[in-house]
Amino acid sequence: MTEIEREKRTVERMIKLYCRHKEGNRVLCYNCKNLKEYAFARLDNCPFGDNKSSCKKCKVHCYKSDMRDKIREVMRYAGPRMLLYYPIDAISHIIKEFKT
Repeated sequence: MTEIEREKRTVERMIKLYCRHKEGNRVLCYNCKNLKEYAFARLDNCPFGDNKSSCKKCKVHCYKSDMRDKIREVMRYAGPRMLLYYPIDAISHIIKEFKT
């Protein structure tokens, strides 16, 4: 699995957690689906490819400001909960944060 694929999986899981638990939806709502598609498009076009750092530490901010605010909100909510629902993804993300 490439780094971009791993990032996509993690982002998708975070958005699903947010949409299900915070918004109470069984399936992704329209806004969360759009956010996921937008995040995937940004990852697909990342100039750093598999050598990318986390988006938080990146020098090139490719998200529009409104989408950046929304993904931050999702990550603030879902991030701590990832340890309960997807511990391997959460721990590998934390390790990546410290490496870069």
